[in-house]
Amino acid sequence: MPGVIIRKNAIQIDLRAHGYGKEPLTLSPTPANVRYAERLRLEILGKIERGTFVLADYFPDSPRVVKTAPEPSESPTLGDVFNEWLKVKRPEVQHSTAHHYQQTIDSYHFDTVRKTTADAFTFRELKLLLASMPQHPKTFNNVASVLSMALEYGHNAKFIAEPLHLQVVMRKHQKPGPDPFTLEEVEHLLTKFASDRGRDYYEFAFFSGMRPSEMLALKWANVDLRAGSVLVDAALTRGKVKGTKTSAAREIELTSRALRVLERQRKLTQLAGGVVFVGDDGQPFTSTDAPLDRWWKPAMRLSSMRQRDARQTRHTFATICLMAGIKPAWAARQMGHSVEMFYRVYSRWIDHADKGAERRKLDGYISAESGDMKAELGGI
Repeated sequence: MPGVIIRKNAIQIDLRAHGYGKEPLTLSPTPANVRYAERLRLEILGKIERGTFVLADYFPDSPRVVKTAPEPSESPTLGDVFNEWLKVKRPEVQHSTAHHYQQTIDSYHFDTVRKTTADAFTFRELKLLLASMPQHPKTFNNVASVLSMALEYGHNAKFIAEPLHLQVVMRKHQKPGPDPFTLEEVEHLLTKFASDRGRDYYEFAFFSGMRPSEMLALKWANVDLRAGSVLVDAALTRGKVKGTKTSAAREIELTSRALRVLERQRKLTQLAGGVVFVGDDGQPFTSTDAPLDRWWKPAMRLSSMRQRDARQTRHTFATICLMAGIKPAWAARQMGHSVEMFYRVYSRWIDHADKGAERRKLDGYISAESGDMKAELGGI
């Protein structure tokens, strides 16, 4: 039949006379298929005559079919939601926190869902994502907490229909408790520092209770040697100076040991008018890792003592205060803790700090009351 072209392995319908081309059918040229093609051509000619023919309906793979771009999705991807959340969150947090958030949302943990549209993200996909995350509870919580905040933003912004953030449950893990040094151990360790500056730095840490990030940001302008006090209002983290961890400045009273360290530091750094503590090269530190690597770790190896990290300097200050009978509220204020947090972290040392004094007071009261009661009963 005219208009049907038979090829070796295919059939074409010739529509060139009607403004189209030789449109192929994905059929082998059997007699039955040829008859089908002839009937199809007549159907197409009828539609062309009526003006209802659409080439794509019959020949979707034809090169003459105008390819239209797919409609853009109205829903952003989860990756878009994460980035928008961080953009909104960044002004609300310290730069170190924002850096942690950025590292987390850019991590491989979210690669499998980053391109998923937010409105297509389901409970099932969330649970599978959580199951693929690190098993260690602390690492899991670090990642999952960021995910939860981003999902909450996506839900509140109407990108995610369900409140999936409520399904992100943190895992319980046992935090390592304080592991402080005894005073005897402190004195022994201080003899193992090869650097005088390193020894002074860690002696100040042990007897001031300041955080390492606060010590590196401490400037002479905040030191009052006559009053024996220091204003703590900044911390150095990730190479930048920011506010303190609690976002609150505090004034601390210096112990005699901490004050003597600052007197020695005057000769080294006060004239420069900058920070109090610098490295052996005279340059300010850019991170808390440098004092650890240069001073703490070598001294700990030489001490032959059980290995502990430098965070124990702060715990040591707290427990020394308690063993000396200092009120927990004063020690908490020195360290920048709330009283509630101080009690929670150091309850074990608080319980034993009075060396039985409080119990003896109670026993004395009970004995006195018991004696008075016996006397009264004897007079009846």
